Amino acid sequence: MGRKMSVVLLCVLMALGLILRLHGLSRRSLWTDEFFTLFQATGHGLDALRYLQELSQKKPPEALRAGGLKRFLRDDPARGIKDVSNSVLVTDTHPPLYFWLMHFWMRAFGESALVLRSFSVLMGVLCIWAAYCAGRVLFGNKAAVFSAVFTCISPFAVMYAREARSYSLILLLALLSVMFLARFDRKRRALDAVGFAAVNSLGIYTHYFYIFVSLAQFFYFSVAHRLDAPLLRKFYLAFICSLLLFSPWYLRVMERGYNFYLTEWLFGFPGFMNKLYYLAAGFIRYVAIYAAGNPLSSVPMLAAVALFIYMGWRTPREALKSWRRELLFCVALTGLPLAGMCCMDYALHGAVLRQERFWTFSFAGFILLAGYFLSHNFSRHKAVMYLFMLCLVISAANASGIQFGPAPERVSEWINREAKGLPSAVIVYNVRSVVFAQAYYLDDNVYVVPVSDEAQLTAAVSGLSDRAVKIFVVRHYHPTDNALMNQLFMETKDLGPGYRFEEARNSGYISVNEFVKR
Repeated sequence: MGRKMSVVLLCVLMALGLILRLHGLSRRSLWTDEFFTLFQATGHGLDALRYLQELSQKKPPEALRAGGLKRFLRDDPARGIKDVSNSVLVTDTHPPLYFWLMHFWMRAFGESALVLRSFSVLMGVLCIWAAYCAGRVLFGNKAAVFSAVFTCISPFAVMYAREARSYSLILLLALLSVMFLARFDRKRRALDAVGFAAVNSLGIYTHYFYIFVSLAQFFYFSVAHRLDAPLLRKFYLAFICSLLLFSPWYLRVMERGYNFYLTEWLFGFPGFMNKLYYLAAGFIRYVAIYAAGNPLSSVPMLAAVALFIYMGWRTPREALKSWRRELLFCVALTGLPLAGMCCMDYALHGAVLRQERFWTFSFAGFILLAGYFLSHNFSRHKAVMYLFMLCLVISAANASGIQFGPAPERVSEWINREAKGLPSAVIVYNVRSVVFAQAYYLDDNVYVVPVSDEAQLTAAVSGLSDRAVKIFVVRHYHPTDNALMNQLFMETKDLGPGYRFEEARNSGYISVNEFVKR
């Protein structure tokens, strides 16, 4: 395949990737974590945290209008990048780069759900180009094209390019760092070492877990060039420089102290065998995504997995020997981040590998391996490869309807209809960004009452008795653990003699009990 034809095909793939990532982009509700992006990027994180803390101490809890809570989710021209940095430093568990970029993105284009997610879409389309560039440096032009093909239609890549979080940006930076490091490996140019140092630092500024990607690259280069001391010294210098570039933020974090209490989802999941299970089963998600509630989605999922295994098995052994060092690089990029997260899970009783978004950190290596295997099998098993790619496209299209977590839009629309203009209130557990997420889609005049314990729930019902004809008790359930955003006292169907239970509703990881005044 000629270079010009490859460029044309790359442009076609980027156009197809854009279509897959835009398909149904605004149909899904924003979910809880995306509301973190919304109020962090607008510089309201500190205000939101203080407000939630104040509300948790009020007895009885305060009944707020949904319209008032929405102000935390709107862009404020008076807020600048310093406000975003301070918000992230105190109220979040992530470094600031993604929020900085989103701050300027929203300032330029607005704060709708479509705008929020379109930045990730753009990063996802650029990932197709970056996969081509990295594959070309490592394995040549043919493997580069198939790396781009796989990135274009992989349901995992498509799904996380449709979420207003940092994972699409992480993948782009990981692929770019591979490109720079592979070029430095081959050509030994100082400019490529500088590019690697810069991109590696940007990756850590995007997510702390990016350090696993960095360590995989460190391991590969140290092993592959253990006998080439001058080259190793240049690499180590570039690696250290990338860490030094991150040091200003690291020192600020150390000065304030890292807020481990904000990572409550990480703890409380003991056991060793379940870690191994999620480690073994997790690779499936790279080639297939199962859509809950749609049994037919399992057909392309199982077919894609079987065909990918067949593709790897049928790759000529001599082809594997010819690219031994490059394949070591890709295996290290795929395996070491997963091994690091598995060890962290075991040491901290964590649930990192249960959450598929964290598999992004090993995905760059997997993309390049997939491109390599596809390129060596396409001419020999064209029918199988076309079927495999068709399964990926079907699964990627199914991914457009998958909800990441608690999504309040449908439930809020139902509440708005059920209220029928009557004075109504929504009681919600006061945790994370749940309060703001629930208020976002409610009518402005609906009361929202955050409660932190059973006593506050009782006091809230008593305080609402003279102003709310209908009360809706809303529970948000996180896919990792139902208890992360909900407590058992919120499950009640008895609010006392003043209200009777009317109806229950479930949608998008959210349940609602409706009560009507007697």
